[in-house]
Amino acid sequence: MNTLLPSKLTDALFFFYALFIFGSTFSIALAQTSLGLALITFVAIIIVQRYNPFVPILKRFYIFIALYIVWMTVCALMGETASRSLFIMKEDWLFLIVPIGIFLFQNETYRNRLIMIFAVGVLLISVYGIMQHLLGLNWFKDSALTAAEGFGYKVRGNFSHRLTFGNYYATAALFFFGYAITRGDDIVRSHRRLYLLVSALAMIVTLLSFSRGSILAVVVGLLVAGIVLGRKHLVSILGALALMALVVALVMPGLAARFTHAAELELDLEYEGGRPFIWGKSLDIAREHPILGVGAGNFETEYAARLRPDIPYYRKHVHAHNDLINMVATYGLPGFVLFAGLWLTVFGYFIGGRKRGRFPGGDRFFLAALLGSTAFFTSSMVEATFADEEVRQMLMFVWAVGLWSWYKKQPDLKQRSVKRS
Repeated sequence: MNTLLPSKLTDALFFFYALFIFGSTFSIALAQTSLGLALITFVAIIIVQRYNPFVPILKRFYIFIALYIVWMTVCALMGETASRSLFIMKEDWLFLIVPIGIFLFQNETYRNRLIMIFAVGVLLISVYGIMQHLLGLNWFKDSALTAAEGFGYKVRGNFSHRLTFGNYYATAALFFFGYAITRGDDIVRSHRRLYLLVSALAMIVTLLSFSRGSILAVVVGLLVAGIVLGRKHLVSILGALALMALVVALVMPGLAARFTHAAELELDLEYEGGRPFIWGKSLDIAREHPILGVGAGNFETEYAARLRPDIPYYRKHVHAHNDLINMVATYGLPGFVLFAGLWLTVFGYFIGGRKRGRFPGGDRFFLAALLGSTAFFTSSMVEATFADEEVRQMLMFVWAVGLWSWYKKQPDLKQRSVKRS
């Protein structure tokens, strides 16, 4: 009986984690309930199997996370709203998605199934999103969809806001693009085609969300893919983007107008809804609180204090609409440095893994994680995407995909150290 326990625990962990990543495509409640069950199971596995998730080769990643959380705690305790700030920090349990994913991805069957389950979820909601745009369907929400400029409706899937939807599906689109476009015989042709289809549909519904930041994330992600893959791919991607821009201009003039009209507004530094205005006020907050920031949950009050008294409520933002600026305003310069360092570390693992050829077929995982993370990071320059749980939890899965093979090489590293000694 005892010999069967580890296997049963691992199977249970796979089930809960698979339900988490599938649920993340449309329901934060399902995703995080499943994630909670996965975490309990993972703790049991650590105890029973004596599994160590914190291996030396990934120490930079975990050190940055630990320092980031410690500094957030310091900022909370030193602030005037300590209990509220500490409560808001509960979102950082999402970092645990990474070590759980790294553990499961050691098993080839599990990792192939997890990628496929994620793809099925993205595929289903992408199809639903296209139906939303054409027919205005919103089956699982009481509120009506917002009409799009020209024709149809702005897609938001089963999320509460189209920006959340756009950022999630832009990240997913680039993740699957990187996963499918990488050469190698470790994936069957039918699966490659499916993942390319999923990527294309996710890009389409990102467009249909009418979220400019999300669309920009897709464009930047594709350009990075072209640069990484070489000149031939870059030329093809540039041609595809030019064709897409032409099609959008002809078929979706309302979306094209959003970009041209938005550019005019953004140039007006007095426009209270523009990103430069929001960033300027947010940096004012950072200058007044350079070390500890204002603490989690206090940005809205500080921001509103810098606006005219009769400004509409929807202009009183709860974040800086830019992750980096939001970090420096909320947690001061040390928080900004730690957050930026975490991102640089993650990108370093992905890029370094590709250069070193960690294992056969590994480029697929590194490129998928690199492009997905690039899309997410790009969207976070005009929206505080890291503060959006629905998108952030999926990003942690993407990071696990890009980091697991570093753990895979750990036994080899131990053997080398023994030989050297």
